[in-house]
Amino acid sequence: MAPALSNPNPIEEEEKLYPTNTTPVKHRRLQRRRRFIIVFAFFALALLLFARPPETIATPFSTVITTVKSWFSCHTETDMSTLPKSTTTNAAGWHARAVEHAKTSTDAAYVPKKEDLVVSVLINSPVEPEGFTMALFKPSHVVDASGRVLNIASSDYEAFETLVDKIKELPSTGSFGGQWRVKHARTSYPIDRILIPGHAEVGVYGWSKDADELEEETQGYTNLPKELQTFVGLAKEAREGYTRGHRDEAVVSQVLAFSN
Repeated sequence: MAPALSNPNPIEEEEKLYPTNTTPVKHRRLQRRRRFIIVFAFFALALLLFARPPETIATPFSTVITTVKSWFSCHTETDMSTLPKSTTTNAAGWHARAVEHAKTSTDAAYVPKKEDLVVSVLINSPVEPEGFTMALFKPSHVVDASGRVLNIASSDYEAFETLVDKIKELPSTGSFGGQWRVKHARTSYPIDRILIPGHAEVGVYGWSKDADELEEETQGYTNLPKELQTFVGLAKEAREGYTRGHRDEAVVSQVLAFSN
């Protein structure tokens, strides 16, 4: 009797005809490793991109690390006394950037001198008839409304000095105190007095950051000259943190004596 034929396993036969994976085990491991590296790199790149400021998303990948570092550095505090220049294109915010001389300088305390005075700014108002706003001294010192002696960035000092030079070139108004009067619906606005050594007093009545139209045409101007608008706005920053009755009277009195 002939031997019985064994029934072939259909799965085994199919694998022989159509192998499911002919790649050696070592190669398959290498492929899996490469896929893992690619996925990891993708998520790392996504993390870097979304950690950056939105406006820099389109920048080349080569700048990613630099951008992230700069983004974090701009959120850290900086000792402005170590910076020779302001990081801004104008002097706005100068008072916030200034550093109190006595707290940061290793030099002897700065004593304001009349010969160093560049400009002083006073204020007359119903609540403060003979108020003091600030005084600027060479080479880069300010006495603010509180009587504090401050060191300011050299670029901020230069911005003030440039404005003072432009103010000296303005024509005289011919009015009392050299006033330029800004138009308002009511009266009794403060008068900011600008005292420049060797120059006639210049005043601005009713200064406002939102209005510069004059009450009447003055020396050909229908609006407050830009240099005055900018200068008074900057000077008023010196009143930040000031409270009436709380200032260094000795320092302020000395500065006021220079202005008379």
